[in-house]
Amino acid sequence: MILDQLKNPNFTTQYQQWNFVTDQVMGGVSTGKFTVEKIDEVICYRMTGDVSTKNNGGFIQIRAKLSPQINTEVYDGVYLKVYGNEKNYNLHLRTGLTLAPWQYYSFTFPTTKNWTEIRVPFSKFKKSNFYQPKKIFGQNIKSVGLVAGFDDFKSDICLSEIGFY
Repeated sequence: MILDQLKNPNFTTQYQQWNFVTDQVMGGVSTGKFTVEKIDEVICYRMTGDVSTKNNGGFIQIRAKLSPQINTEVYDGVYLKVYGNEKNYNLHLRTGLTLAPWQYYSFTFPTTKNWTEIRVPFSKFKKSNFYQPKKIFGQNIKSVGLVAGFDDFKSDICLSEIGFY
């Protein structure tokens, strides 16, 4: 299932809007932006910024809600096509059982200065909080987020496609 290929930029195939969020919602000082650009002839979302762990912060992200939600029993995992600045980034999934803002399931991946497809089975996602079920399998995914965070660095990542396989 293709969630977004930028055929209608800023909106998923479910007509859900992508939103840009920083740690400033909780008092952090990270800054950034997300734009639609063309990198190596590929249209993509580009998220750039300064990620700072000062003031208990440490992230910027683009996030989209899923409606309808995605049942993890129907697919094996998530895929995304990215181009980056050789830093590590995270893919966050939220479910009906991740109620607090700091709860999510996460997968960390490296980027290169080439377009790369990353395929992540649901079994590789790690929970962020001990209150959550250990595994995401069997839950419905309510949002996806591409996150630059958890270290002090300059973010520069492009996303050209995301979906479920």
